[in-house]
Amino acid sequence: MNPVHLLIDARTAGLVLIGLRTRNSPGTRARNRRQRHKRDDGDGGRRFAHGMLLSVWKESQDMHRRLIVALPLVFAMVNSATATDLVLKRAMLSSGGVGYFEYEAEVDGSATLGLDLPLDQIDDVLKSLVVYDSAGSVGGIELPGRDTTHAAFADAPIGPEALDSPVDYLNGLRGVMLQVSGPRPMTGRLLRAERMREGARDPADTGAPRTRVTLLAADGLRQFVLEDADAVQVADPDLRARIERALEALRRDSGSDARHVTIRSDGTGRRVVRVGYVAAAPLWKTSYRLVLPAKNEEGAKARLQGWAVLENATGADWNGVQLSLQYGNPVTFRQAIYRTYYVERPEVPVQILGRLLPDIDTRARPPEQVGAAAEALPPPAPAPFAAIAGMARSAPGAPQQEMSAPTVQAATTEGAEETLFTIPGPVILAAGHTASVPILDREIPAARVALAIASAPHPTAAVRITNDSTSSLPAGVLTLYDPAGATSYVGDARLGGLPIGEERLLPFAEDLRTTLDWHTDTGIRIASASAAGGVLTTERRTRQTWRIVIVAPAREPRTVLLQIPTPSGQTLVVESGAEPAGEIAGATRLRTRLAAGQTQTVMAYTDRVQQQRFALLQDAPVFAQLIADQDIQAAARTGLRHLAELRAAEAARVAERDRLKGELTDVEHEEDRLRANIGAVPANDALHTRLIRQLDAAETRIATLSKAIEQAASAATSAHAALEQAVQELKF
Repeated sequence: MNPVHLLIDARTAGLVLIGLRTRNSPGTRARNRRQRHKRDDGDGGRRFAHGMLLSVWKESQDMHRRLIVALPLVFAMVNSATATDLVLKRAMLSSGGVGYFEYEAEVDGSATLGLDLPLDQIDDVLKSLVVYDSAGSVGGIELPGRDTTHAAFADAPIGPEALDSPVDYLNGLRGVMLQVSGPRPMTGRLLRAERMREGARDPADTGAPRTRVTLLAADGLRQFVLEDADAVQVADPDLRARIERALEALRRDSGSDARHVTIRSDGTGRRVVRVGYVAAAPLWKTSYRLVLPAKNEEGAKARLQGWAVLENATGADWNGVQLSLQYGNPVTFRQAIYRTYYVERPEVPVQILGRLLPDIDTRARPPEQVGAAAEALPPPAPAPFAAIAGMARSAPGAPQQEMSAPTVQAATTEGAEETLFTIPGPVILAAGHTASVPILDREIPAARVALAIASAPHPTAAVRITNDSTSSLPAGVLTLYDPAGATSYVGDARLGGLPIGEERLLPFAEDLRTTLDWHTDTGIRIASASAAGGVLTTERRTRQTWRIVIVAPAREPRTVLLQIPTPSGQTLVVESGAEPAGEIAGATRLRTRLAAGQTQTVMAYTDRVQQQRFALLQDAPVFAQLIADQDIQAAARTGLRHLAELRAAEAARVAERDRLKGELTDVEHEEDRLRANIGAVPANDALHTRLIRQLDAAETRIATLSKAIEQAASAATSAHAALEQAVQELKF
């Protein structure tokens, strides 16, 4: 069985039954309980409201009948004579992820302007809304709170949770005086409402749902079945009015994903009032179509056509909107102004690994050539613009194709921080729809090159374009076409934005016909050495040598750009086979040109210089390393060799002194042993006499060693003094 929904027309002073509508879904019932008011444009803009209805059914054995129980109904009448609708006239979408939307309304005197906006835009609107009124002033801006549900029911005996079912609603009114009309009219205070099944003998039986309600009347307890009653009403008019106000607030504000913003404009005379704000908007994207030049020669031009892909996510149709697209990187942020705010703990984002993509080309600096000059390279031979990635070509005699031009192009304005594209004519785009509109169509200088990244066996086919126009090109993706034949697609590329007067490389395919063989070698040598004030300063040079062998296709010439890593502070020096072509972050580019079938060898190197300082008196091990180094100058080698000899002499004297000290220590230990034995042997014993002679010899040896140690220490001191003097005097 399908329950029914009662529609109420609130345009009259009373309630008029205008129709019954069947419905099937509990979800539909829930939506209808909270359905927003709708504006009747054909009848003065009055707003309608659906009352809260409880629709019930009773099924008997011999008949079906439909009954409606009318609980408090609420309706609203809004006089549109004091409200003026704002109409969207202008929109500007920014590549910063926001949009500027401007509405207009024609008013006469003071007026109230209304604007329905999505709930998720209210924070941005409160942050950025601005009113333009040449002959008036802003009287105030007002909108409902973010969540007024509990506040709306603060004056009612029930809460919003009581609206889930008739049983919950009635149980929320316990103790309230109710009036029941129908076959068994009665009045009493509500005690309880409970569910039951018609004709159920045990819990397993299923029957039609029923609701038994118990009242405490003047004559005692009374019960009735809700589905059998014609109407159940709250007896107290004041309490009934409070419930109606709560339901009206719930219908108006809660359960809606939009808010109605009211703007009061105080002024005189007829005029146009404009209201603008900045809010989050989908990022508009740029896509390009690039038709490569037919020949790869000096001054060749490529056909570039740019399109902007955008979405209307405002929730309203665009009818004759003036649309602009901003390319820049403005600072944008959002603050939760519309939210009841609590201090929260910081949230650490989950790190997500992104997909790997080829790098986008950035601005190249002019080359800085250091060391040997590059050998002169022959000019490139004219090359047919074939699909060097080995793409399928059209059959001979296939017709030439030319890309259609757009009817109109966007007007471009170049600012200090952004480029603005204004779409000509009014834009019509339905809410939620996506559009792709042309923003430019022109020819730009283009040249084909092969970009070789270090260690890659094949270069990447690329086209170098130059922006010789009067406006920047936004970042976007490109689809590349060859103008010859019907099968003309050759690859995709990415552009990271191209300011006026700059050029970029756009890799689009792998050049499988050109091969490269990369060889690297690393060596360390002493670049220079100096000594002064007892300190030795050396510069060690670490050189990385690059040897690249390039083989061009058998039937096609090539211009190859070699991109070689260049760490910070180092410069790539070309020895032969190429010329500098520019520098980017962390790498240097070299250009070389090859005829068809030619093999070219490119030699280059980078140097890393490290400075080290040594104290000549302490850092002895470095002496031998520096003397043996073949790169050190002769004066430095002679001076260091002399220091090494003095250091060796000092070491020999110190070693002799230490040896004598060790021997003296042994003799003194032996003397101690002899003295102990003499004390233990009787004086008239022959052993005693022998021990006395040994003790005398030990004393003589101690005296000799002491004198020798004194002489050895003096010699060591003299040797050290000679070393110190030589260290201080050493200078080269």
